[in-house]
Amino acid sequence: MSSVKNEKIIDFLNRLGSASPTPGGGAVAAVCGAMAASLVEMVCELTKTQNLQNSKTQSTQLRLKLLKLADEDCKAFDEVMSAYRSKDKGAIKKSLQKAIDVPGKTALLSNEVLKLAKIVLKKGNKNTFSDAKTAIYLARAAVKSAGENIKINSEALAKLP
Repeated sequence: MSSVKNEKIIDFLNRLGSASPTPGGGAVAAVCGAMAASLVEMVCELTKTQNLQNSKTQSTQLRLKLLKLADEDCKAFDEVMSAYRSKDKGAIKKSLQKAIDVPGKTALLSNEVLKLAKIVLKKGNKNTFSDAKTAIYLARAAVKSAGENIKINSEALAKLP
């Protein structure tokens, strides 16, 4: 498995559009969150009248964590597939729990990005308004998408004896 964070966008999109189950929605949610964080960073960089250094630092940290979660999500789902092939109920339960936990972290971190995006929307350079709004939309999409991954894996876990 190649690393999402080190992959060219075209290669990631090609892999995403393939028959392979990974990367999937969970990795995309994390990448969306990371993209939102990058936009927050940009708004901070382009704003000279307000001190947004703390927001920029937080966004950078969140971006790096979210990119790591994109890779963790791929690994978690690969583990789910492997566990199902093994037919080991304990391994299936453990892997599904991990496949719930990783997007849970993605949702939490993306929600933090959303809060920062709302701050920079108000305080940022007015010429970056659309960038801040895009960060808000991407962060919301990341939270909702991660939630869908939590839901489907939780339902699968609940069905196990």
